Amino acid sequence: MTHTIYEDTISSNSRLLILSCSEKKRSNPGSIPALERYDGPAFRVMNKFIRVCLSEAQLPDTYILSAKFGLISADKPIPHYDHRMTPQRVEKLQQPTLNELQQILNVKQYQEFFISMGKDYLRVLDGYKSLTPTNLNVTVSQGSMGCKLAELRNWLHKNVSVPPDDYTKVAEQGRTSLRGIEITLTPEQIMEKINDALAKGNNIPKYHIWYVQVGDKRVPLKWIVNQLTGLPVSAFHTNEAKRVLQQLGVEICLKG
Repeated sequence: MTHTIYEDTISSNSRLLILSCSEKKRSNPGSIPALERYDGPAFRVMNKFIRVCLSEAQLPDTYILSAKFGLISADKPIPHYDHRMTPQRVEKLQQPTLNELQQILNVKQYQEFFISMGKDYLRVLDGYKSLTPTNLNVTVSQGSMGCKLAELRNWLHKNVSVPPDDYTKVAEQGRTSLRGIEITLTPEQIMEKINDALAKGNNIPKYHIWYVQVGDKRVPLKWIVNQLTGLPVSAFHTNEAKRVLQQLGVEICLKG
């Protein structure tokens, strides 16, 4: 395993994405990251993109506009809920959301900003144009659901080194990176490392949604990536762990 710092065409600091929450949600108990909680079409497009990225530096900074929680980071843990965007919620959320967006734009200088949401949620962002710098390229998805999803997918893959449909090729390479650490392992080597760690009696934390079946044990993805990289589990998200393992050819299971 070697350490490599990647220089990508698009850095994580240059792109900002805001999605609206989805009615369809995973019903897992407790709180899980928002990007894992929501299971609507746009989130499936996003998660599919995460799986094929060769580097986390290609991932946009992602936020979600929730009818219940307002504008939140994609990795914020949230419980399952059912809350609709009513006119009253639009009015209540509008100013706090614009304030949060202003803070986000103040922290980083983005080159591109993509907004994907329905008209009810878009009303919450009324006035966002006054907050965006003149040199920021802003795209708001338009048209039918299919058109919006296609726009999102094309924007995500714009200038990214992995072709949109080249998922198999990426997995076959058996190489990926996370936080500047390059990992080159076969699935067999990964399983050997996991079994060695389990044999040493290392405690396995409880998984939420995704896991790898190792013998009679269901092993959480972040724990595995921690064993492979030495990175603390707090240093990366579950979707990043999923991307890493899928690119290395490891079979990942979804809790039924």
